[in-house]
Parts: sequence; C-alpha cells; structure tokens
Amino acid sequence: MPLLLNVLNPDAGAARPSDSVQQTIDAYRAGEQAFIGISNPTDTDLAWLTDTFGLHRLAVEDSQFGHQRAKMEKYGDIYFVVLKPTVYVDELEEIRFGEAHVFVGPRFVIWLIKDSLRSEVHSQEVMEAAFARLEDEPTPMKFLHQLMDGLVDGYIPVVEGLENDGDEIEDSLFGDNHEASEISQRIYGLLNEVSDFKRAVKPVAQMLELIMGRLRTQANASAEQQQEETLELLRHYRDVHDHAVHVSERVDDLFTSLENALQVNATIVAERQNDDMKKISAWAAIFVAPTIVGSIYGMNFDDMPELHWTFGYPFALGLMVAVSLGLWLVFKKKEWL
Repeated sequence: MPLLLNVLNPDAGAARPSDSVQQTIDAYRAGEQAFIGISNPTDTDLAWLTDTFGLHRLAVEDSQFGHQRAKMEKYGDIYFVVLKPTVYVDELEEIRFGEAHVFVGPRFVIWLIKDSLRSEVHSQEVMEAAFARLEDEPTPMKFLHQLMDGLVDGYIPVVEGLENDGDEIEDSLFGDNHEASEISQRIYGLLNEVSDFKRAVKPVAQMLELIMGRLRTQANASAEQQQEETLELLRHYRDVHDHAVHVSERVDDLFTSLENALQVNATIVAERQNDDMKKISAWAAIFVAPTIVGSIYGMNFDDMPELHWTFGYPFALGLMVAVSLGLWLVFKKKEWL
C-alpha cells in the first residue's frame, strides 16, 4: 500500500527528520510509494529531501527562496511544479496568492507549502481530500491530477469575483454618481489584479499539455492493460486542461474588457470636459456682449450718437439685455447650456 504522510511544520532545525518522516523514508527505500507534505520547509528539511529522493539542486534552490512564478520543469524523471493557488477578497477587490512547490517522481510526491494562504489544518484537509477522490490505488501522477484539478476549480470563484467587479465598473461608467478619477483608479487597480492572476493561470494549461504529451508517449509504449489505464488518466488530465483553458480565456476577455473600459472612461472624461468648455465659452460670450456695449458708450467722446439722447441710457441697457438674451437662446438651441 502506498503511504500518505502530511507532515506540517516538522521540528525546525532538527539534524534529521522526525520519526514519522523517517518511517516514510524507510518504507520508500523498501519499495513503497511516499506522499509527503511539508509547510514552510527549512533548509534542513530540503537537505534531507534532496539526499533521500535525489532532487535537483536548482529545483531545491527555487524551493528554498520561494516567490517563484507558476511553472513546470523536468529533471530526469522528476517533475518540479510551482502552483499558485488564489483566493479573491471581494470586499477589498484583491487577490491573495499562495505558492506550492510539488516534486513528482516515479514513486513519490513531495508537496511543499510556501505561504500562509492556507492554515495547516486546511492544507492537510486538501491533501487528504485529494486522496479520497482517487477511485483506485493512488499513484504520483494521479495525485498530481487531483492537486491540479483542485487548483483550477479554485480559480473559478476568483474569475467570477473579478467579472462581477468588472460588471460593476461598466455600470458605473455612464452614471453620474461616481467621479471619473475614482472610476479610473478602480479600473486600473482591477487591471493590475487581473494581470497578476493571468500570470498564475496561463502556465497551468501549458503544464497540463506537457503532462498529456508524456502520457501519450507512455501509452504508446505500454502493454494493453497499462495502456488503457494511462489513456484513462490522460482523459482526466484533458478534462482539467479544458477547464484551465476556459478560465484562461475568461481572464483574457476580462482583461480586454477592462482595457476597453479604461479607454471609454477616458473618452467620457474628454466629452465631459468638452461640454464644460462649451458652457464656459457660451457664458463668456453672453457676458462679453454687454461689456462691449458698455465700453462703446463709455468712451467719453463729445461727438457720439445717442450721447445726449434722453433714451440713450435705457436704450443701452435694453441693447445689452437683448444681445445677451439672443446669445442665450442660440446657445440653448445648440445645447451648449
């Protein structure tokens, strides 16, 4: 029977692994399979993992420092996979990213949790649930399928949360209750979140394609019974791949939609500024007309028409009002006011 061991935060700084881990190592050396999960491994943990399972030093170095992009690398017959589980906090419109490093060999899986996104109890529940979903004897590749299936399923609520915020932004674009600068800031912030999420999602489909390629090669070189088992596993990976591609396409569509929303918002801001300029120009023209009339009659020349006329003053006032009213009607008709 394969071994399941989820060791979370073993004795830090120990010169050798804990007794439970040592039992798993002994069983692995005797030909059993080993499934080990460690939360925030220390340098000592990585050292004995490297010695026991023959991990490549470059992959171990990546696990040591963390903060890796989502990727898959192959060192001989061992896969090194970096996964980025995510949780979307709708109230803050922020995505919280986790990081898990998975080493998958012919007879072992080492799952290193490199973040505090999940509690230790939840991490253990995830690993045990992955085993519970396996219908027959667990293998490293079947277990990896369950991990990646859960990862992609976890991306769907994140996409839905981002799309919901995108819909709210589109609704507020043409409303009068939001300042343009606030909308621009919200769009820009959401674009950054979607961009970060896109970098976590995109490589997953590529990882699955590499795995499926390997499984096809194994199926062609296997006996009939083993070939059918490999093809069945390939079908399961293909299903996860379809979901990953679907999520990736939704993220691309959302990113494009937000870019368009940012451009539309800039256009709306320009139109509103143009309307404001029209109003300012119209009122300036209306107030300039009386100023012109008043300046003409304020020249104080001795020989001027209507200068000594009894009705000169009311005529000048009436002319100011008439010109201003005429301009107001013209601008009103043109919808400048």
